[in-house]
Amino acid sequence: MDHRLEVRAGRPPKEQAEALGDHVVAVADALFIELGYGATSMATVAARARVGKQTLYRRFPDKAALFREVVRRRLDAMMPVTDGSGECDPMATLKEMGRRALGIVLDTEFLRLYRIIIAEALPFPELAAAAADHWGSGCVDLCVDAVREAQARGLCRPGDPITLAQTYLWGVVGEPFLKGLSGEDQSGDDHYARLEQVWSVFLEGVLPKK
Repeated sequence: MDHRLEVRAGRPPKEQAEALGDHVVAVADALFIELGYGATSMATVAARARVGKQTLYRRFPDKAALFREVVRRRLDAMMPVTDGSGECDPMATLKEMGRRALGIVLDTEFLRLYRIIIAEALPFPELAAAAADHWGSGCVDLCVDAVREAQARGLCRPGDPITLAQTYLWGVVGEPFLKGLSGEDQSGDDHYARLEQVWSVFLEGVLPKK
């Protein structure tokens, strides 16, 4: 389908515009992984997606914004959805966030994207910002919120919630993340058994003293 014809015919309906945006991001995702960030131009994305450059730039002002959206969508698909009702157990939410974070760092496509960020962060510093915007802050923020709620309910000892959340998350994902980035075979590793061990140690440190 040539989306340029649809754009020229007039502004598409909301659903069609959203579908076109999804298509462009999916194409960009594949190109970033295939070619790398530096070798992927906005013109290349437009050509592969079969959209006009103006259409592309209306949605994404530059390549960094497009890459940021690629990262955001990948991570959003893996993160738990919270309803904000406050009715769930915040400690259960925190543990589930660790499980989801582990799933993220074990995902081969995510690791390929992160290798791009590491390899090209010096010539393209906007890549580090794109990663931190969503992976670093988004995942940690959800854990920090859970820790704060647990502290408010007396389920977790006082302390800096950011430090507690980061300690837990890195304990869960640190080793598999570094192994994955280096391409080390992890097929024999029982990551979820290790998560249970990390969770037990974490609880020893944060549960209120009786």
